[in-house]
Amino acid sequence: MSVRFVIRLRADDAGGWTRDVRDAAGVVVPGSTRSIGALPLPHPDDTLLTFPACHPPLAAGAVDEADLHALDAPTLGRWYANMASGQASDGMPRRFGRYLFELALGEAVWAHVIAEAAGAAIELRLDCLPDAWALMRLPWELLHDGQHFLAARPGPLVLMSRQITAPVAITAPRVFTPRVLFVIGSLQDDTEIRAGAEYLGLLRRLQTLDLTIDSRVLRDCTAEMLQAAVAEFQPSVVHFICHGGFAEGRGALRLIASDAGLPFQDYTAPQLLALLATTDATGAVAYPPVLVLNACYSATPLPPAADPLDTLSGLEVFGGGAGVLPTSAGTLPLGAELVAGDGVHGGPALVIGMGGKVADLACRLFTRQFYQSLLRGDPTWSAAAGRRGAFAHGFDPRDTVDWATPVVFTEASASLQVDPLELDAARRRESTVRQFRRQADPPAFCGRLRFFDQWHAATAPPPRGTRRLLGIAMSDADRDRQVGGSRLLEELAVASIHAGHVPCLRLHNQASPERATDIAGVVREILAAALETRLRFGLPAHTWVSQVLQLTRSLKGHAAQVDPAVDDAFALDEANGFRTALQMDLWSLRDEVVAQLGAPRGRPGQQLAVVLLDEVQRYAGAAGRFVAELLRAGGLGTEQDPIPVAFTYRKDLNYAEPYEQVRKALDAISNWAIREELHPLREAVSDRSIYLHLLLHRAQPLVFSPTLALLDVDRFYNSIHRATASGYPSQFREKAEPLNNVLLTLQDADVVVPATDEDVLSGLGDQ
Repeated sequence: MSVRFVIRLRADDAGGWTRDVRDAAGVVVPGSTRSIGALPLPHPDDTLLTFPACHPPLAAGAVDEADLHALDAPTLGRWYANMASGQASDGMPRRFGRYLFELALGEAVWAHVIAEAAGAAIELRLDCLPDAWALMRLPWELLHDGQHFLAARPGPLVLMSRQITAPVAITAPRVFTPRVLFVIGSLQDDTEIRAGAEYLGLLRRLQTLDLTIDSRVLRDCTAEMLQAAVAEFQPSVVHFICHGGFAEGRGALRLIASDAGLPFQDYTAPQLLALLATTDATGAVAYPPVLVLNACYSATPLPPAADPLDTLSGLEVFGGGAGVLPTSAGTLPLGAELVAGDGVHGGPALVIGMGGKVADLACRLFTRQFYQSLLRGDPTWSAAAGRRGAFAHGFDPRDTVDWATPVVFTEASASLQVDPLELDAARRRESTVRQFRRQADPPAFCGRLRFFDQWHAATAPPPRGTRRLLGIAMSDADRDRQVGGSRLLEELAVASIHAGHVPCLRLHNQASPERATDIAGVVREILAAALETRLRFGLPAHTWVSQVLQLTRSLKGHAAQVDPAVDDAFALDEANGFRTALQMDLWSLRDEVVAQLGAPRGRPGQQLAVVLLDEVQRYAGAAGRFVAELLRAGGLGTEQDPIPVAFTYRKDLNYAEPYEQVRKALDAISNWAIREELHPLREAVSDRSIYLHLLLHRAQPLVFSPTLALLDVDRFYNSIHRATASGYPSQFREKAEPLNNVLLTLQDADVVVPATDEDVLSGLGDQ
């Protein structure tokens, strides 16, 4: 639990402000009421240098009282501009933090707050009107009591946020489910965004902590993609990874333009709220309860200037919606505008903005720990944990400001409530995921994102899904140089579980001793996968009356309980009879799993049974018939209740004819199928990911030594490419020992060195 105090700042008639500090009941803390004037401006029109004055009685009795009282607008402006451009040496963050502490609290009031908290976490909320530009832009997260930054003090834990009072507020607790939509607005090769670090680094860390989120990624996102995904996915968190800045005098995020003639389009708060809004059957409008704006500024080099004060006014963008440095005195922080809502239906409960590039380590560490806290069921102090965590990962708060750039905006009456049932169901799904994900050598899985995009399209809810089949060709004939088809199917099965679907996966090494050579045999292969799925989800096998087994028993002359619908279908056509029996079995399995785990809360659409089959050319003469006779517009199901199917098929010397049969059968149903080819991984010049992960996903992660500035990294990774596997994942295992020996030699020569957690995130950021 935490104890809340609100630092309330309001404009007065004299051109300054009044300040008081109130507890959660609204009672003013004794001695906290103060009047604060504005420092004189060097020039009347230079409103960018508007700063509150730390004049008496502020800071009275402090050791540095004289220094604080001597501060003027040019000095504060110079510090402020230098920190904005990343030049935070010589203790500037501490000096600015001392100044802000005396404005907001002071020693006596802070002592009262600590005493009232009695060791509990302290929630400090800054309450000023969003258009109070001179106050809202200041980095209050730097508060320093003379001994410690409040964010880094030994105890108690301190959360700092900006409190916004929405004209129309939703006072009921917002229910949080572990469902996150990642919105990547940049092109994939935009090195300023480095979205891989944000997404892959976050998920990797959560998995190691036994925490899971159901996530979806929109790459190269347009407004239409965002609106459709929010309506379909119903995320609790929308996590933007894109450029941020200012458009038309307002904070904005940059997404890919829908118009092919434009590279991008900027969206302000009203436009973003329109894209994020969903309307239920009763007509009620709602927004995702949490937004994360890891939106960087454009990283345009600072304009040349003789004086840092000129630099301050010359910066085009800084803050990405976090409200740290707007470009004009009338600019409102994007985070504050979003929390304030649309004035009719409210808005999000909490928005986190970033005051630096997405690539900044502190921003990523903050975000990661924010999710960790939410998934552990404690959203109250989660953001504070992120800020505190930054200090535990190698940052020196005296000479850096990155750790203070995450800014939390929260609605005054809003509260988040983690859904314990949904969280428990997500954990049970993750337990099942571990049983499906059996291949982990190499531990990283990279370079296959387009297949997940295609599989998402194939499993889209009716009637949006138009193609329910994903055929993946593997045309390399050397069976010792496999391209990773089996592992790809495993990962697609995992993605299906996270989406709430029920996968039935049959890999080629799980095939029955008696190879399937007819439709009935293929159906029994799929049934075997369904039985395995039952066990993995903890369902008892002996209670299931399988229509495929009942039909098989009947054909052998044994007593059986065949459903009349199966009997009727079989009377018309044998393949149709087995297809109908298989449909009923897969739908029954899906219904049992959903009844056990429950459908994801608030998630529209239906949960599907899905089938994933490895190397269907093994079915020999039945391979082409499998496609032509079993698969339809609904996959193995119907258009109303589809059963999507993903399968691989390999062209090799033993199965050249079945491969051609599958290819021709897919030609005949091209309007139902998505066709892709699985190639070897590319060389490091075009995709360094797998070779980078060979260093990072180790018991002791490794990175290249930062002292080797002249090392040709791409050339080195290409050497790993040629020496290990030449892009074939199946060869990484046998090449692991030689690679380890090489890496040991490189460690001895200090070419590669042990990686910290930040190094891992930085490395992932290159992908």
